[in-house]
Amino acid sequence: MTDTSTQLFPPRWAPTFIRWHNTRVGWWQSWRLALGILPRVRDHTVLDYATTLPGADDVMVARVPFARFVIVRSPELVRQVLVTNQNNYAKSPEYDMLAVAFGRGLVTDFDDEQWQRNRRLVQPIFAKRNVDGFAPVMVAAARDAVARIRSLTAAGEVIDVGAEMNRLTLDVTSRTMFGTDITGPMSEVVLERLLRFFGRGFMTNLSHPLHNISTWVMQRRGRDDAPNSRVPLRIMRGAGWLIEPRAMRDLRHAERVVDGLIADHRAGRIARKDNLLALLMDAEDPETGYRYSDQEIHDELMTFIGAGMETTATALSWVWQLLAEHPDARERLRQEVRGVLGDRAATAADLEQLPWTQAVVAETMRLLPPVIGLARTAKEPDVLGGYAIEPGTTVAVILHALHHHQRVWERPEEFDPSRFLPENLVREQKRAAIPFGAGKRMCVASSFASMEAALVVATFAQQLEFDAVSPERVRRQISFTGGPDGPLPMRARFLPRSEPVDTAV
Repeated sequence: MTDTSTQLFPPRWAPTFIRWHNTRVGWWQSWRLALGILPRVRDHTVLDYATTLPGADDVMVARVPFARFVIVRSPELVRQVLVTNQNNYAKSPEYDMLAVAFGRGLVTDFDDEQWQRNRRLVQPIFAKRNVDGFAPVMVAAARDAVARIRSLTAAGEVIDVGAEMNRLTLDVTSRTMFGTDITGPMSEVVLERLLRFFGRGFMTNLSHPLHNISTWVMQRRGRDDAPNSRVPLRIMRGAGWLIEPRAMRDLRHAERVVDGLIADHRAGRIARKDNLLALLMDAEDPETGYRYSDQEIHDELMTFIGAGMETTATALSWVWQLLAEHPDARERLRQEVRGVLGDRAATAADLEQLPWTQAVVAETMRLLPPVIGLARTAKEPDVLGGYAIEPGTTVAVILHALHHHQRVWERPEEFDPSRFLPENLVREQKRAAIPFGAGKRMCVASSFASMEAALVVATFAQQLEFDAVSPERVRRQISFTGGPDGPLPMRARFLPRSEPVDTAV
C-alpha cells in the first residue's frame, strides 16, 4: 500500500513553489498559479488570490526564500493548530521582525514558560471590570475626535479617515495606558510609519534566517534563553538603520517616551493609578509572586501601543468605508444608536442594546481582518488533513482566507452585518471568525479592542456619517494589518440632534 501521508501534487520531483496534499494540481497549473501571485502583489489583491487558490480545505506547501510554509485555510485545520493541539505549536521566527519594535512582549515571546507567567500577570488587567472602567475615557476621546472632524469640515476640508482613526486610537491608548497625553511626543504618523516598515519585513520573511542563526549560536554557547534571544533583534535593528533610518529614529523616539513614562510613574510624578501602566507595575503572578521588571513593562507597553493602536485604527477605517458603500446598513446603525442613546454618551452597559453596532464591527473584521494571518512552528510531529508535519515546520494560518471560506460563509465577499446578529450566527461561523486569533495565545486585549471599536462607532454614528469621495476603494497595504494603503479621503456630513437641547441655565 502506498503511503499517502506525504503525497503532494505536483509530485516532489517536479520543481515548483506550491504543492497540494489532496488536491490534484498539475505541474504546469501549479507554476501558473504561483506566477499569478506576482501581479496580485503589485495590485495588492494577493490575499483575495490566496483565498481562491484550489483546495480551500486542503494543505498547501509553499516555498519562499529561506523557508517552507505549510498553509492552512479551513476552519478545522486552523482550529487544530490554534486550539485543539495548540501546545504543539509555538510562535514562529517571523515574529522576530515585530519584536524589533515591540520587544519580547506577549505577541513575540518564544519562551513558553515565560509567556505563560506573563500571561498570568496581564490577564487580570483585562478583566471585564477593568475594561468597562475604560469606557468613559474611550467615549470622551471619540467625542473629541468628532469635534475635531467638525472643525475640519467647517473649514471645507476633506477628511482622511485613516489618519483620523490612527489619531483617535493613539489618543485612547494614551489616556487608558498612561493616564497622560502622549499624542504630541508619540504622534500617530511616527507609529504608522514605524509599523508599516516592520510589517513589510514581517511579510517578506526577512527574520527567519536571522532567528535560526542566532538561536544556533546561543545554543552553542550554552545559553538557555536561545529561543528568546535578542541577538536577531539587534542585527535587524542594525540593518534597519541602513534600510530605513527614519523609521529607526521613530522607534528610538517612541521607546524614549515609554521609558520616560515608566520612570515618571516609578518616581511618583504621575500619581494616577487608573491606567494600564500602573496596573502592570502592580501586577503580581499569583503562583510565584513574580513582578514585572521595567524592561518587561517596556516591552508590553510597546506591544500594546503598536499592535493595539494599528489594528483598531485599521478596523475603524474600513468600517466607515464599508458603511459609505452600504447606505442601508449605515441607516440601520444610525437608527439603532439614536434609539438607544439619543444624544447622551455611550457606556459599556449600552453595548448589549446595540447588537447592530457590534455586528457592523464584527463583519468588518471578517471581511477585512486587521490581522491577515498567523504563523506557528511545530514542536513535535503532527498530522494536518492527512499531511505529516515534522518538528520545525512553519504553519501559516491565513485568517483572510478563513474569513472568506466558501463552505462557511454565504456570499463571503459581501458586507452583511446581519451575519453577526446573535440569532443568525452559528457555531461553525463563530469558529471561523477569529480576528484576534484563538486558543491560549488569543489576543489578551480582545475585549478591550472590541469595546473600543463599538463605542467609537456608536459615538460617531450619533453625530455624523461619512461619504466616499471616490467610488473606488483604497487598496490594502501589504502588511500584517492590511490597512489602507495611503489616505482614505471622505466627506463628513453632520446630523441634526435627535433630541431638543435644554438651554435653560
